[in-house]
Amino acid sequence: MVKVGLFSFGSKKGKMRKLIEEERFDEVVGQVLKGGKNLQTLLELLDDPNPGIVGDALLLLTNVLRESPETLAPLMNTETFQKLLSLMESRNPYVRENAMLLSYEIVKTFPEVVEKYRDWIVRAVERGLEEGGKDQKGFLLLVIEELELRELVPKVEELVNVEDKVILPFEGRKWVKLGDIAREVLERLS
Repeated sequence: MVKVGLFSFGSKKGKMRKLIEEERFDEVVGQVLKGGKNLQTLLELLDDPNPGIVGDALLLLTNVLRESPETLAPLMNTETFQKLLSLMESRNPYVRENAMLLSYEIVKTFPEVVEKYRDWIVRAVERGLEEGGKDQKGFLLLVIEELELRELVPKVEELVNVEDKVILPFEGRKWVKLGDIAREVLERLS
């Protein structure tokens, strides 16, 4: 006996997942930009067991944000930020890097949302600097710089002498010493 109920052949999630698997990214972005439940469906794929699907979903959300920021504006809340922070801690580099890219785009695109959640963001960034891996710390240093989180200068100063090299998904930020990034951030914040 075959149980078909476990599979969602007709669901939007299943269809969108298939488009991603077939690398039909323009179609996914187009569907999300049309509205409806397509954005929610793409967000649900952030919980997919396949890290490739999760990484692609993050990349597609970044593309949607770049094309139409207002499409993602309703999602700017602590739940979204918490989800992105957890994905930045993924063991999979593709997921981790795309979570960083999307987070950075959000920070740059929605300064008013950042102000609204500033206290929460400061606490989350501080916790990430204390508990996160070196790549996450490097990324969070860039967030501190972008958001001008001067209250975290003491935490940045703690990283100035760290020799560990980090890989960040930004141009010119591959194999850079964490301490060098910390020094740059301190210079720009002073």
